[in-house]
Amino acid sequence: MEITRFRSGHGDPAAVEALLPELLAFDTVINRVSGLGEDFDPIPEDVRHALTSRSEYRTTLTWIGRSDGDIVARGTADLRLTSNTDTAELWCAVRPDLRRRGLGAALLDRMESDLAADGRTALSTYCEIPESVRTADLRGAHLAAETGAGTLPVALPEVSFLRARGYGLAQIERCSVAPTATAAELDLGDMADDYVIETWRGPVPEQRLEHIALCKRRLSTDVPGAAKFGGEETWDGERVRALDAEKNAKGESMATALALLGGEPAGYTQVGYAAGRPTVGWQGGTLVLNEHRGHRLGARLKIANHRSLAEHSAVDRVYTWNAVENSWMLAINDQAGFATWAWVGMWTKNLH
Repeated sequence: MEITRFRSGHGDPAAVEALLPELLAFDTVINRVSGLGEDFDPIPEDVRHALTSRSEYRTTLTWIGRSDGDIVARGTADLRLTSNTDTAELWCAVRPDLRRRGLGAALLDRMESDLAADGRTALSTYCEIPESVRTADLRGAHLAAETGAGTLPVALPEVSFLRARGYGLAQIERCSVAPTATAAELDLGDMADDYVIETWRGPVPEQRLEHIALCKRRLSTDVPGAAKFGGEETWDGERVRALDAEKNAKGESMATALALLGGEPAGYTQVGYAAGRPTVGWQGGTLVLNEHRGHRLGARLKIANHRSLAEHSAVDRVYTWNAVENSWMLAINDQAGFATWAWVGMWTKNLH
C-alpha cells in the first residue's frame, strides 16, 4: 500500500476536484457498512472543504492509501493552530473487503509518526456503533469507559483495533435523533425569571459575537470529560466571524438560540444543516454556564431553536451527541423527544 498525505489548502485545485469522486465513493462505502444510515453519508462540500480550506485556527491532514491505483484506506486529522497545539483528532478507515490484513495498522502507524514529528502527541479518535449493533451482544465481554459510565462490546472490530493500537476508551457518547416538530411543540410553561432567549439563523449578529465566543470558550472546559480532549480553547469575536464565513463557504447554515440575563450570556445551543442535505440537522455546541444552571435553560434553549428550525428551515430531524455521564442533558433530550441512534466511543492516546 502506498500512502500519500495532503494538508488542506495546499493541493492543486484541479487535482482535488479529480480526487473528490473517489473519496466520496470510499466514504459512502465506509458509512453504509457501518449501519449508521444515509443521513451519515458524506456531503461533497464537507469533503472538498477538508481538502481545500485555509484557516488560522484549524487545518486538516488527509492520508490516502492506494493499492493497484485504488483507494483502500484513508485517514484524517483535525489540528488546532491557536490553542491545544499538541492535540490531534483522528479518523481512519479501511475498505471493508480488505480489513484484517494490516492495512489499518500501517495507515495509523504512518499517521502517528507524521503527527509526532509535528509535535502532536495527545491524540483522540472515535468509533460509532449503531444501537442495534451494540445491543446485539449484551452477554459478551464489554469494555467500560474510563469515566465509569457506559460500555462497548470488546468483540467489535473497531473496539479491538483501537485497543490493540494502544488507545484507551476515555468516554462514551450517546447519539440521539428527534423530529424537529417534537421539541418545537413542547411547552415548559411560564418561567418566573428574567432570562431572555434570542434565536437567529445564519451568521452571528455583530452585537452577539463576543457572547458566542464566551460560550464556546466555556464549552471547551465545562462539559463532562473536556479535560481529556485538550485544554481551554481561545475564542473571540473574530474567530466566531471566521467560523461563520467558513460554514457559509461550504453551504452550511447555523440556527442559534442564545440565553441572556441582563444582557449577558447565560447559555446557547446551535444546530447546523447543509444545503446538500437540508432536512437533516446536526447539533453543535450546547452549554448553560455553571452559574446559570437550575433554570431549565438547556430545555428552553433547545425548544426555542427547534421552533426556529421548524418555522424557517426544511430541517425535520436533528442528531445530537452527549456524554453518557451527562445525565442532566440526556434528560433534557429525552424530554425533547430524542431517541438513541448510536453509541460513540471516544478514545485517547499519548505518544510520549
